[in-house]
Amino acid sequence: MNATPPPLPKSLHHQKRVLRTVLLGVPLVVLLCVGAFVFYRLTLQRKIAGCLKSIRKAGYPVTLVELNRWYPEVPPDENAAIIYTNAFAHFVQGNTNSSALPLFGRGKLPLRNAGLSAEMKLAIEDLLAKNRETLGLLHEGAHRKKCRYPVDVTPGPETLLPHLAHLKASAQLLELEALMKAETSDACGAARSIEDLWTLANSLEQEPILVSQLVRNASQEMALSSLERILNRHMLAPEQLANLYRILHVADNDHWLRRAWIGERCFGLDFFNMPTKKLNSIIHNDGSMPSDSNQSTGPGEPMFAFLGFWLMRISGHLDRDELFFLETTDSYIRAVDISFPDRLQTAEHINASVSGNSAYRKGERWPFIISGLLLTPSGKVFNKGAQHTAHLRSVIVSLALEQHRASHNDRLPQRLQELVPELLGEIQSDPFDGKPMRYKRLPKGYVVYSVGPDGHDNDGREKKTLSNLQKMSGVEQPYDITFTVER
Repeated sequence: MNATPPPLPKSLHHQKRVLRTVLLGVPLVVLLCVGAFVFYRLTLQRKIAGCLKSIRKAGYPVTLVELNRWYPEVPPDENAAIIYTNAFAHFVQGNTNSSALPLFGRGKLPLRNAGLSAEMKLAIEDLLAKNRETLGLLHEGAHRKKCRYPVDVTPGPETLLPHLAHLKASAQLLELEALMKAETSDACGAARSIEDLWTLANSLEQEPILVSQLVRNASQEMALSSLERILNRHMLAPEQLANLYRILHVADNDHWLRRAWIGERCFGLDFFNMPTKKLNSIIHNDGSMPSDSNQSTGPGEPMFAFLGFWLMRISGHLDRDELFFLETTDSYIRAVDISFPDRLQTAEHINASVSGNSAYRKGERWPFIISGLLLTPSGKVFNKGAQHTAHLRSVIVSLALEQHRASHNDRLPQRLQELVPELLGEIQSDPFDGKPMRYKRLPKGYVVYSVGPDGHDNDGREKKTLSNLQKMSGVEQPYDITFTVER
């Protein structure tokens, strides 16, 4: 009979228990960690899916394919773009080195109440003559009120928008035509050129792309500046004033801003859903995203960035970034429905949130890189839009003043309240402080103005062009957004 083995030492029993605990505990801990991570990722994806569902429920697109369908199609026989693109194709470029040709060359337009020099007239007449066919088509296209250019947004950042540069050049051509008609005392023709310039700009109204809407606003600014020059030298007929007032008053809305943000949201979502390799390539090689020109990219940085994006995607940080992007763009879109000037304050708060969450700070959480690249430049559009609205409203009030002058032997009212309600349903409010637009009588006319971005009433002081030395020294001259008529 075998002898019973001696009992194991207590220390060996303890070691075995510890080993069993470790062998059972480690997998359990790993399993719990994996489960927690999976739950975390699923929660993020569920939140993103919920946001996308809410957007679709509101009737808005979330993909580029949906955005392309959301940009309404127009029957060919009603589509102004068919005529406009034909006009663009016939455009003849002016002499860009000409010191007499403004806008297209190096020439500078004179002060608003001064006439064009003989040399400038010849240069403009030559350009208009070369573009007689283009101008005819631009005026013809203005009779069609619906427009969709042949744009396909599904390529995302590779979307081609060649019509924007052509449209801007055509707007400048109409601006010069309006000024030349004013020089020959054809005030009716000048007013028609301005109206058709405005219609050309509005051909971009339905385009759900931010840069398109900015080009639209810039082209409208050309029309407003041209009108200011014309009114400083000619009195328009009452029916012309009334028609311009009607056109511009209808234009005082923010539909363009909402459409731009809805489109930007789709373009942004496309970035988040790109394969990591393509996303890294676009940001670092194609120059499609904003970057700091003072920063150089070393040979190993793209690969390092690729690994960084890959880790962000695996870890779920990119999902958090996308969720922040969705929540922020929703805040921007909701801000469009807020009245001025509260809208600007709301936009500033959102901009501050974007800045705070997209910049790296030692000891703080990782920044939302993609959101920062997409939202930082776009957030400035609210201020640009407010400046455009302020200028537009100053013109609308001025047109009412001109109608008053036409029916009161060129006499100006003492106060804008005299225009209500016959000529103005209400006095337009200043987008920057919410108060009524300012009106100041001058020795030979008047100025209607907004306090502008600085929020201070500078007594109608106009914005001056700073010299290079002043720009380098950081000199800032306070100014208001003005529309001045001295006739």
